[in-house]
Amino acid sequence: MDITKISSQYTVRSITKEDLPAVLDLCRENVIYYKYMKTEPTLENLTESMTALPAGMERKDKYFAGYFKEGKLAAVLDLIAGYPKKDTAYIGWFIMDIKYQGAGEGSRIIAGLLDFLKETGFKEVQLGYIKGNPQAERFWKKNHFEPTGGESKTEDYTIVKMIKIF
Repeated sequence: MDITKISSQYTVRSITKEDLPAVLDLCRENVIYYKYMKTEPTLENLTESMTALPAGMERKDKYFAGYFKEGKLAAVLDLIAGYPKKDTAYIGWFIMDIKYQGAGEGSRIIAGLLDFLKETGFKEVQLGYIKGNPQAERFWKKNHFEPTGGESKTEDYTIVKMIKIF
C-alpha cells in the first residue's frame, strides 16, 4: 500500500525516529487525549507506539504515517492493514496538531483516508476510542463510524470499539 497517495492536501510519509521530537511536541499539545489515556507522551512510549503490532501481524502491515503541511507535521496516523480481518483496516491512533482542530481538517484527512482504503479494496475500517472522551466520540461519529457494542478494558481505561463499513 502506497501511503503517499492517501491525501491530496498533505504530504504523507512514514514517521521516522528523526520525526519523533515533532510527534512528541504535537502530542504534548493534545492535553485532552492524554488526560483520558492517564499518561503523558514520551519519546519512549511514542517509539513503542511506532512499532507495536497486534498478534499475528507483521511490520509490513503497519503504517505509522505523518501528514505534513508546508513541511510541518500536522497529524499522525497509526494504521494496520488486514487487521483484524484481511479486508479490514484498523486505525490504531490518529492525532492532530491542535492548530488544525475544530476547522474540519481532521475530517477531511479521514475522508481522504477512507476513500483511499475503499479504492484499495478494504471493506471496512475499525478503531477504538477511550470511553468518556467526548471529543473523540464526537469526531468519530461525525466521520460515520458506529459503535459495535464491543468494549475492551485496560488497567487505566475502557476502549469503545467502532466500525465504518463501505
